[in-house]
Amino acid sequence: MIFPQALRPASAALFALVLAVLLGSAVGLARAQSPGASPDAGASASEPSPGTISIGLREIPVKHLNDPRARRYIVDHVAPGTTITRRLEVSNHTDATQRIDLYTGPATIESGSFVPAAPRESSSLTRWTSLTPPVLTLAAGESAEVVATIAVPTGSPVGEQYGVIWASHTSAVPGGPAGGAGSLAGFAGSTGSLGSLGGSSDSIGSLGSSSDPAALGVDQIFRVGVRVYLSTGSEQPPDSGFEILDLRPLRDVAGLAAVIATVANIGDRAVDVGGTLELTDGPGGLTTPRIDAETATIAPGQQVDMVFPIGAETSYPEGQWTASAHFVSGTARQTETKEISLPNTDNAAAPTRDRAVTTGRIELIWLGGLALAGVLASALLWWWWRTRRAGIES
Repeated sequence: MIFPQALRPASAALFALVLAVLLGSAVGLARAQSPGASPDAGASASEPSPGTISIGLREIPVKHLNDPRARRYIVDHVAPGTTITRRLEVSNHTDATQRIDLYTGPATIESGSFVPAAPRESSSLTRWTSLTPPVLTLAAGESAEVVATIAVPTGSPVGEQYGVIWASHTSAVPGGPAGGAGSLAGFAGSTGSLGSLGGSSDSIGSLGSSSDPAALGVDQIFRVGVRVYLSTGSEQPPDSGFEILDLRPLRDVAGLAAVIATVANIGDRAVDVGGTLELTDGPGGLTTPRIDAETATIAPGQQVDMVFPIGAETSYPEGQWTASAHFVSGTARQTETKEISLPNTDNAAAPTRDRAVTTGRIELIWLGGLALAGVLASALLWWWWRTRRAGIES
């Protein structure tokens, strides 16, 4: 930072401090506006990566054999007073022996995302669930079975509850004790099945980060989990379903095109809706490759906008297209076909809905925040110069 010659050291220090605060506020704004990474219900299972742990279901109830969600998650409906069990498998893919803690945590569904609660929080579902054993010690490459028992008390309220069965281990960064008193903890986690690993799009965040974790003695707490969707009530399962309310084109201020589908949950159970889009019969007979939307988890009575970004790598011209969108949640499938017209860049608009186009949103917030800080800093410097000049002339 270059200051005017007349700027005294004390004033320069004050100015630098104010500017730092302004820049820090801009960074904080960008982070606050950044949508939290949420578990991806549509991620396909894959081989676990080396250096990780994994957890997944070992069995699927016969009544759910045709439900793809039940292959990844515990999805069930039980009457109060009923006890169910599920067998899971936990594996250690690291190159060292690991102590793995097992526990159940609550979760919520917010704005189309499945959101696990912070570690060790509780709910009715977590109090009904017990895991045997609660702790595993696995050698490198070893796997073991865990049995989850969910005992729903008599008189439990009707409704659906959400949670995650977690497998967690702590790895010490060189320079600090593993789990020692006074150490800082970095946390990362994911929810899914065997294919949902930390560092993927399922990651739910981190606590306590540092550019030099070894110097701080940071311990990293890593956890992976399997979602639980448990409905309680009468013997008859509640209805489950979704519908497509709207399918519309959009081109943002950066010129990127997208198709937005508004999807509503019209049943009494949460749905994980995945979608694909095909655009055909475009200008000059153009056709796009298949476009995937991020899977949305929608609670009963909620609706979200699912985004099919179609202009991230290739610029598609304005004009008439035939849009065919295919949606699936478990065994339910729907298709929406509609003639749409991609707008030109003159009619571009910034999306305003909760799950509108997010491509480049964080970068724009960062740039906007930094630009705001620059404007404020310039105004402050101009004010200081005018004040000092007026004092000299007087």
